[in-house]
Amino acid sequence: MKLIILCLLLSLPACSVRHTVPVEIAIPEDHPFETGERNLLWFTLLFFDGESIREMHIPAGERRVAVSVKSGCLAVFSLKALGELGSLGGFHEPGDGGEVIMLPEYGAFSEMLLRAASYRAEPVARLSMSMVLDSGVDLQAVDESSFLADVFSGTLSKGITLNGKESITIDTIPSGEWVSERYDIPSFSVPFSGRPAHFLLYPGVYRYAELERNLLLTIAVMEDGEISSIVSPLPVW
Repeated sequence: MKLIILCLLLSLPACSVRHTVPVEIAIPEDHPFETGERNLLWFTLLFFDGESIREMHIPAGERRVAVSVKSGCLAVFSLKALGELGSLGGFHEPGDGGEVIMLPEYGAFSEMLLRAASYRAEPVARLSMSMVLDSGVDLQAVDESSFLADVFSGTLSKGITLNGKESITIDTIPSGEWVSERYDIPSFSVPFSGRPAHFLLYPGVYRYAELERNLLLTIAVMEDGEISSIVSPLPVW
Protein backbone atom coordinates (compact mmCIF):
# COMPACT_ATOMS: atom_id res chain seq x y z
CA MET A 1 0.00 0.00 0.00
CA LYS A 2 1.02 3.61 -0.45
CA LEU A 3 1.41 5.97 2.43
CA ILE A 4 1.00 9.42 0.86
CA ILE A 5 3.12 12.04 2.53
CA LEU A 6 3.44 15.33 0.68
CA CYS A 7 6.96 16.68 0.56
CA LEU A 8 8.23 13.73 2.58
CA LEU A 9 11.86 14.06 1.65
CA LEU A 10 14.11 16.92 0.72
CA SER A 11 17.57 16.43 -0.69
CA LEU A 12 20.39 17.29 1.64
CA PRO A 13 22.82 19.96 0.50
CA ALA A 14 25.34 18.65 -1.99
CA CYS A 15 28.20 16.89 -0.23
CA SER A 16 30.71 19.22 -1.76
CA VAL A 17 32.49 20.06 1.49
CA ARG A 18 34.67 17.04 2.11
CA HIS A 19 36.03 17.70 5.60
CA THR A 20 35.13 15.14 8.26
CA VAL A 21 33.29 15.34 11.56
CA PRO A 22 33.67 12.99 14.54
CA VAL A 23 30.84 10.63 15.47
CA GLU A 24 30.65 8.22 18.39
CA ILE A 25 28.82 4.94 17.82
CA ALA A 26 26.94 3.76 20.92
CA ILE A 27 26.27 0.01 21.16
CA PRO A 28 23.50 -1.17 23.56
CA GLU A 29 24.90 -2.32 26.88
CA ASP A 30 23.73 -5.89 26.46
CA HIS A 31 22.65 -8.17 23.62
CA PRO A 32 19.92 -10.79 24.13
CA PHE A 33 22.38 -13.55 23.21
CA GLU A 34 24.99 -12.46 25.76
CA THR A 35 25.04 -14.55 28.92
CA GLY A 36 27.33 -12.88 31.42
CA GLU A 37 30.62 -11.05 31.36
CA ARG A 38 32.50 -14.06 29.98
CA ASN A 39 30.23 -14.42 26.97
CA LEU A 40 30.19 -10.95 25.40
CA LEU A 41 29.76 -10.56 21.66
CA TRP A 42 32.15 -8.88 19.28
CA PHE A 43 30.79 -6.86 16.35
CA THR A 44 31.64 -5.85 12.81
CA LEU A 45 30.84 -2.22 12.01
CA LEU A 46 30.15 -1.50 8.35
CA PHE A 47 29.36 2.11 7.50
CA PHE A 48 28.91 4.57 4.65
CA ASP A 49 30.67 7.80 5.61
CA GLY A 50 28.93 9.87 2.94
CA GLU A 51 31.48 9.02 0.29
CA SER A 52 32.67 5.42 0.65
CA ILE A 53 32.00 2.27 2.67
CA ARG A 54 34.32 1.37 5.54
CA GLU A 55 34.63 -1.56 7.93
CA MET A 56 35.85 -1.90 11.53
CA HIS A 57 36.15 -4.71 14.06
CA ILE A 58 34.66 -3.94 17.49
CA PRO A 59 36.18 -6.17 20.23
CA ALA A 60 33.95 -7.99 22.71
CA GLY A 61 32.87 -5.75 25.58
CA GLU A 62 33.58 -2.47 23.80
CA ARG A 63 30.40 -0.39 23.68
CA ARG A 64 31.57 2.88 22.15
CA VAL A 65 33.72 3.55 19.11
CA ALA A 66 34.76 6.83 17.46
CA VAL A 67 34.64 7.24 13.68
CA SER A 68 34.77 10.12 11.19
CA VAL A 69 32.16 10.87 8.53
CA LYS A 70 31.89 13.42 5.75
CA SER A 71 30.19 16.68 6.66
CA GLY A 72 27.06 17.68 4.79
CA CYS A 73 26.09 14.07 3.97
CA LEU A 74 24.02 11.21 5.33
CA ALA A 75 26.13 8.54 7.03
CA VAL A 76 24.72 5.03 7.48
CA PHE A 77 25.88 2.46 10.07
CA SER A 78 25.31 -1.29 10.36
CA LEU A 79 26.60 -3.28 13.33
CA LYS A 80 26.62 -7.08 13.01
CA ALA A 81 27.10 -9.28 16.06
CA LEU A 82 29.82 -11.87 15.37
CA GLY A 83 30.00 -10.45 11.86
CA GLU A 84 27.08 -12.65 10.72
CA LEU A 85 24.09 -12.29 13.01
CA GLY A 86 21.37 -9.67 12.57
CA SER A 87 22.48 -6.06 12.50
CA LEU A 88 21.73 -2.95 14.48
CA GLY A 89 21.42 0.24 12.47
CA GLY A 90 21.89 3.96 12.81
CA PHE A 91 22.15 7.17 10.83
CA HIS A 92 23.89 10.54 11.07
CA GLU A 93 23.19 13.60 8.96
CA PRO A 94 23.91 17.34 9.07
CA GLY A 95 22.53 18.92 12.23
CA ASP A 96 22.67 15.74 14.30
CA GLY A 97 24.70 15.54 17.48
CA GLY A 98 27.92 13.60 17.81
CA GLU A 99 26.38 10.31 19.00
CA VAL A 100 24.64 7.59 17.00
CA ILE A 101 22.70 5.05 19.08
CA MET A 102 22.47 1.73 17.25
CA LEU A 103 18.99 0.16 17.21
CA PRO A 104 17.84 -3.30 16.06
CA GLU A 105 14.70 -1.93 14.37
CA TYR A 106 16.94 0.09 12.02
CA GLY A 107 19.21 -2.83 11.16
CA ALA A 108 17.66 -4.17 7.94
CA PHE A 109 17.03 -0.67 6.60
CA SER A 110 20.64 0.34 7.21
CA GLU A 111 21.87 -2.77 5.42
CA MET A 112 19.66 -1.90 2.45
CA LEU A 113 21.10 1.62 2.24
CA LEU A 114 24.65 0.27 2.51
CA ARG A 115 24.02 -2.07 -0.42
CA ALA A 116 22.65 0.85 -2.40
CA ALA A 117 25.57 3.11 -1.48
CA SER A 118 28.02 0.50 -2.78
CA TYR A 119 26.94 1.30 -6.35
CA ARG A 120 24.98 4.59 -6.12
CA ALA A 121 26.65 6.59 -3.36
CA GLU A 122 25.45 10.09 -4.23
CA PRO A 123 21.66 9.53 -3.93
CA VAL A 124 22.16 7.82 -0.57
CA ALA A 125 24.43 10.62 0.66
CA ARG A 126 21.69 13.15 -0.18
CA LEU A 127 18.86 11.22 1.49
CA SER A 128 17.17 12.90 4.48
CA MET A 129 16.59 10.18 7.05
CA SER A 130 15.21 12.72 9.52
CA MET A 131 12.33 13.33 7.11
CA VAL A 132 11.73 9.57 6.80
CA LEU A 133 11.76 9.05 10.57
CA ASP A 134 9.64 12.14 11.28
CA SER A 135 6.96 10.82 8.92
CA GLY A 136 6.25 7.99 11.37
CA VAL A 137 6.94 5.24 8.84
CA ASP A 138 8.01 1.94 10.43
CA LEU A 139 11.32 1.22 8.72
CA GLN A 140 10.74 -2.51 9.13
CA ALA A 141 7.67 -2.26 6.88
CA VAL A 142 9.31 -0.38 3.99
CA ASP A 143 9.28 -2.19 0.64
CA GLU A 144 12.99 -2.18 -0.19
CA SER A 145 12.89 -2.40 -3.99
CA SER A 146 10.26 0.34 -4.28
CA PHE A 147 12.06 2.59 -1.80
CA LEU A 148 15.40 2.39 -3.61
CA ALA A 149 13.76 2.96 -6.99
CA ASP A 150 12.23 6.15 -5.59
CA VAL A 151 15.53 7.25 -4.01
CA PHE A 152 17.36 6.86 -7.31
CA SER A 153 14.62 8.55 -9.35
CA GLY A 154 13.92 11.34 -6.86
CA THR A 155 10.23 10.44 -6.44
CA LEU A 156 10.05 9.74 -2.70
CA SER A 157 7.81 12.80 -2.20
CA LYS A 158 4.97 10.74 -3.71
CA GLY A 159 4.97 8.34 -0.78
CA ILE A 160 6.60 5.18 0.55
CA THR A 161 5.37 1.70 -0.30
CA LEU A 162 4.87 -0.41 2.84
CA ASN A 163 4.69 -4.16 3.29
CA GLY A 164 2.23 -5.85 5.62
CA LYS A 165 3.09 -8.46 8.23
CA GLU A 166 2.93 -12.15 7.35
CA SER A 167 1.19 -14.65 9.64
CA ILE A 168 3.50 -17.65 9.98
CA THR A 169 3.15 -21.04 11.67
CA ILE A 170 6.13 -23.41 12.05
CA ASP A 171 5.79 -26.88 13.63
CA THR A 172 9.37 -28.13 13.17
CA ILE A 173 11.09 -26.12 15.92
CA PRO A 174 12.86 -28.17 18.64
CA SER A 175 11.64 -27.74 22.20
CA GLY A 176 13.23 -25.06 24.35
CA GLU A 177 13.29 -21.38 25.28
CA TRP A 178 13.97 -19.40 22.11
CA VAL A 179 15.44 -15.95 22.71
CA SER A 180 14.92 -13.32 20.03
CA GLU A 181 18.09 -11.50 19.01
CA ARG A 182 16.02 -8.29 19.04
CA TYR A 183 14.31 -6.79 22.08
CA ASP A 184 11.53 -5.41 19.85
CA ILE A 185 10.63 -8.93 18.59
CA PRO A 186 9.11 -11.31 21.20
CA SER A 187 10.95 -14.42 22.35
CA PHE A 188 8.93 -17.64 22.63
CA SER A 189 8.99 -21.12 24.10
CA VAL A 190 8.27 -24.55 22.62
CA PRO A 191 7.31 -26.98 25.40
CA PHE A 192 7.72 -30.02 23.17
CA SER A 193 9.02 -30.63 19.65
CA GLY A 194 6.34 -30.55 17.00
CA ARG A 195 4.15 -28.02 18.79
CA PRO A 196 3.30 -25.17 16.33
CA ALA A 197 4.82 -21.76 16.96
CA HIS A 198 3.07 -18.70 15.55
CA PHE A 199 4.67 -15.47 14.31
CA LEU A 200 3.52 -12.18 12.79
CA LEU A 201 6.49 -10.69 10.95
CA TYR A 202 7.37 -8.15 8.27
CA PRO A 203 9.52 -9.34 5.36
CA GLY A 204 13.07 -9.79 6.62
CA VAL A 205 15.35 -12.21 8.43
CA TYR A 206 14.79 -13.07 12.10
CA ARG A 207 16.96 -15.12 14.46
CA TYR A 208 16.26 -16.83 17.77
CA ALA A 209 18.72 -18.70 20.00
CA GLU A 210 18.15 -21.68 22.27
CA LEU A 211 21.09 -20.89 24.52
CA GLU A 212 20.97 -24.08 26.60
CA ARG A 213 21.23 -26.25 23.49
CA ASN A 214 23.38 -23.84 21.44
CA LEU A 215 20.87 -23.76 18.58
CA LEU A 216 20.03 -20.92 16.21
CA LEU A 217 16.67 -20.62 14.45
CA THR A 218 16.65 -18.41 11.36
CA ILE A 219 13.37 -17.39 9.74
CA ALA A 220 13.40 -15.61 6.38
CA VAL A 221 10.26 -13.85 5.17
CA MET A 222 10.40 -12.75 1.53
CA GLU A 223 8.49 -9.73 0.18
CA ASP A 224 6.55 -12.10 -2.10
CA GLY A 225 5.29 -13.99 0.98
CA GLU A 226 7.63 -16.99 0.68
CA ILE A 227 8.81 -18.32 4.05
CA SER A 228 11.85 -20.43 4.97
CA SER A 229 13.27 -21.53 8.31
CA ILE A 230 16.33 -23.46 9.43
CA VAL A 231 17.78 -24.61 12.76
CA SER A 232 21.59 -24.63 12.91
CA PRO A 233 24.34 -24.61 15.57
CA LEU A 234 24.72 -21.29 17.31
CA PRO A 235 27.98 -19.59 16.25
CA VAL A 236 30.77 -19.91 18.80
CA TRP A 237 32.31 -16.73 20.20
